[in-house]
Amino acid sequence: MSAPSPAKPRGSRVACSLRTSDGANGIFSVYPGTESKTLDHKDEIKWDKTPTGPVVQGVFTIIGEMGMTGQVIVVKQEQWKALADAKLEKFFFGAILWDKSPFKVIEDAQLILKRGK
Repeated sequence: MSAPSPAKPRGSRVACSLRTSDGANGIFSVYPGTESKTLDHKDEIKWDKTPTGPVVQGVFTIIGEMGMTGQVIVVKQEQWKALADAKLEKFFFGAILWDKSPFKVIEDAQLILKRGK
């Protein structure tokens, strides 16, 4: 019996878009690491104008060898704020790339913040 093959990420990167309350739009990508369930790096956010308000929406999709995979994840302001405040963004991106539940990470972030109050 042979050893199981190492897990592979669902795509070559996560394409990310953020929109703020003042209408600024930012884009960046997050790349999987070479080891299972790791991240290599996250690009700096490129804004079309300097944001002055909070993020009100985030949109994320996996880009594979053939383009978009078809799944689009939309995150609302409260969800993104919870991820950022709990410092769980990297786990959110890891969940997307490595076929886990990104919404479970959001729930965990909200729970962490709720317990901290």
